Amino acid sequence: MIRTLFLAVALALVACDSQHGANAPTAELGIETRFPVRMGQVLGQLRIAATDLEKARGLMGTAKLSEEEGMAFMYDAESQMRFWMKDTPLDLDIAFVSRDGTVLEVRTMTAGDTETTASTTDQVRFAIEMRSGWFRDFGVKPGEKINVDDMRAALKARGFDAKRFIP
Repeated sequence: MIRTLFLAVALALVACDSQHGANAPTAELGIETRFPVRMGQVLGQLRIAATDLEKARGLMGTAKLSEEEGMAFMYDAESQMRFWMKDTPLDLDIAFVSRDGTVLEVRTMTAGDTETTASTTDQVRFAIEMRSGWFRDFGVKPGEKINVDDMRAALKARGFDAKRFIP
């Protein structure tokens, strides 16, 4: 009897959760969710770091990235950007990108380096980190475009106002 009651309650909870899941806001998609973003002629899979905490954590502790995986750091104003590699155990490339999606520059950052890597311009709106050599290997160089519509869709799916980051 208790077993039957337990099973009935469990099924009821699952049914309620299923209904909630169907109507759940997309803001529940977290930082670990990867979104398809076209960079030049290549489709990458990017995590979107939009909160201060997500940006501060970045890829710290990430020991390995798949071939197409990276992280985009979103900001709500143009500025000179500075990044460091504290507690990041793999070398990364970083692309500094303007508000229209133009790659302005690509720099390589060394695992564990606590010195900052800064953009040379103050016109950077967002940055994308990929494994070291990725941008070179796939021909994504300064002047190439990051698809801002893909970035807007990813931000919206995470529950953020995309216009805040990419007007």
